[in-house]
This record gives sequence, C-alpha cells and structure tokens, in this order.
Amino acid sequence: MNQHAKVDIRHSTCPHDCPSACALDIEVIYGKSIGRVRGSKQQTYTAGRRLRQGRALCRAHSSSRPAAASVRRTGPKGSGQFARIAWNEALDEIAARFDQAEREFGAESVWPYYYAGTMGLVMRDGINRLAHVKKYSRFYSTICANIARIGFAIGTGKIAGVDPREMACLIWLVIWGTNRVNTQVNVMTHAMRAPQGAWCEESRRSMSTTTTP
Repeated sequence: MNQHAKVDIRHSTCPHDCPSACALDIEVIYGKSIGRVRGSKQQTYTAGRRLRQGRALCRAHSSSRPAAASVRRTGPKGSGQFARIAWNEALDEIAARFDQAEREFGAESVWPYYYAGTMGLVMRDGINRLAHVKKYSRFYSTICANIARIGFAIGTGKIAGVDPREMACLIWLVIWGTNRVNTQVNVMTHAMRAPQGAWCEESRRSMSTTTTP
C-alpha cells in the first residue's frame, strides 16, 4: 500500500548575494532530505517565484556527485603543475601557514582579502569572525563598488532604490540597461502586473504590512 511521505514546510532565504533575496518554502522529507523548493507566496516581493540561481543551488545540494577536489600547486607559479589533495588536508595546511606567518611576522601579516561574488551576507562576512579573533589586517571594502556607491548616495541621498512592487501602479514602464528577465525574475513579476491596474491597491496594502527587501 502506497503511503504519502511525511513532508514539512520550512522557511528560508536564498543565500546568493542579489537584491531579490528570495524567500523560500522548502519541503523537508521525514526530517532528513530536501524535496521541492519554491518561492514563498507569503512574501509579497518574492510572490511565489525564485531565480535560476536558486534552482541551480537546489540541484547542487541534492546532487550525489562529490564536491570538486582541492588541488595543491607542486611546481613553480605558472607551470600548471598541481596534485589533488583532500579537503581536510588542504584546510589544515592553510591554517598551519596562517599560524606560521603570525608567529614569525605578527597577526597583521595575514590579510583576508575578499569581496562578495555570489555569496550572501552571512557567507560573505563570516570570515570577519576569524579576522576579529586573530587580529588579522582589515581593509575597507573598495574592490569594485565604492565609487558607484558614493555616486549613488550623492545623487539620491541614500543607498536605496524604489520598491519594485510599486511597478504594479505604473501606466508606463521602461526597463533600461538591465536583463531583468534572467537576473531578477521577481522584478519582472511585478513589472508584468503594471498594465493591470487592479494590482495597484493590493500592492500598496502589501507594502504597508511587510518589510521592503
């Protein structure tokens, strides 16, 4: 006799570093494995949709293939000579080199230099905990965005844009210089509602009761 699997719905947020920060409803099967992952309909910005990046992340999590092996350079820089190394061994070696540098030259000789990439806030800034505890060198995050951020703040007064849910209230809408169809599905969800004036009041009510992403 067939039985339905015990499925619970847990709530989460996509870990990728993009403006949508999709709210997710995740199926947890028998408290152990992940089933389907959907955009949360309870979050009025996500509105039941999720991005391609989130779908790819779910496939990677569910994949039976092991993570790509780490490698160690075995020849001079630029020689292209590498050998496979176990992840635990690689992490132990990196930690040992950090400790050696700290003993020989002081903690500030270690400089964790990084930025965002596709990582979300927790993953991106998690390394700061190590830097604080070990008193490593710090830096002001100016790798790629600082000039744009300053210009944006000078022009608008703060680093913030309009709430995309307001698109539902527009008569004319021009999306210029951005590939929202592929990069921000959530924005397109609200943009496609723009000609349908009935969404306007509903959008205003939802924005008054939820936090803007």
